[in-house]
Amino acid sequence: MDRKWIFAASGVLLLAITGAAMLTAEPRRGPVFIAGDQPVTEDQVRQKLQSDGWSNVQIVRDGRYLEAIGAKAGQTTKVVVDARTGRLRAADDDDDD
Repeated sequence: MDRKWIFAASGVLLLAITGAAMLTAEPRRGPVFIAGDQPVTEDQVRQKLQSDGWSNVQIVRDGRYLEAIGAKAGQTTKVVVDARTGRLRAADDDDDD
C-alpha cells in the first residue's frame, strides 16, 4: 500500500514540474524585423520595407499580425510581422487570434 502512495506522489510531482516548465518557457519567437520588442504600426512596417527596397507595398491586418505583400528585385514577396513585438512570425506559429 505504501508503494502506491509513493508512485502517486511521484506522478503528481512530475506533472507539477512539467506544468511549471510549460508556463515559464518562452514562446517561440521569430527573427527581429523592427527592433524594440514593442508594438508596431502598419506605417512602421511599410517604411521599413520601402527602406529595404520594396515597392508597391500592401499591408493587411490579420488578428495580431500584419501581412505585407510587395515587390523586391522584380519578385513579389510576402512577410508576416507580429504587430505586438515587431518580429517576423515564427515558421511554426499558426495562431489565428
